[in-house]
Amino acid sequence: MSRTPATRVPPTDAVVLDCDGTLVDTQAHWDRACAAVCARHGVSLGDADRLALIGLHLTELGRALGRLLGRPAEHEALAGQVRALVAASLDEGVTAMPGAAEFVARLSATRPLAVVSNSPRHAVVHHLEHVGLAAAFELILGSDDVGRPKPAPDLYRTACEQLHVAPGRAVAVEDSAIGIRSARAAGLYVVAVHSSPGAALTGDAVYPTLADPGLLRSLAPGRMRLPVS
Repeated sequence: MSRTPATRVPPTDAVVLDCDGTLVDTQAHWDRACAAVCARHGVSLGDADRLALIGLHLTELGRALGRLLGRPAEHEALAGQVRALVAASLDEGVTAMPGAAEFVARLSATRPLAVVSNSPRHAVVHHLEHVGLAAAFELILGSDDVGRPKPAPDLYRTACEQLHVAPGRAVAVEDSAIGIRSARAAGLYVVAVHSSPGAALTGDAVYPTLADPGLLRSLAPGRMRLPVS
């Protein structure tokens, strides 16, 4: 996996993280579900198409599958099939991504943290509670909290507004091209971490996982955190 350390000093006022594939290991569940739905229609999901689906809101995921399978009118049904498969798979439980617990514990002591996700907020909270991370965040936002999901900038802009932090003073941590586009459009400093093999991600800095010691060093606290009022 590629590693591109920061070329400029990251801001320090807040860190806003994606959930699926960044904090919680759910991406493999989505990959398997999409592959299974494609297989039902006689299509093998290749790596390029799989990577293009990562990070999409469920509605857009259904539309993308509809185009891929030549069944655009069935996009809602396709999205529902993926959702059902993922829900059944996640019943077995989820785990935190490598390094997520230490990363969150270290940074939450020095600055406010938020989570923004293209999944519904109740699902995000459930996953974070399951892995013991939910209490560390000042703010958790899902796709149902804004008008437009990623790649629109709404989630990141809303998080910064509610944290009372200028976007240029916040760091976004993302594992997908869709999320990176969202964070960049909102004006945040972007750290990309790899959760899916083959993903070519760009950002102000790129690291293999949240456990990379260089990532923690780059975000080392400069001061104690101030409570969000």
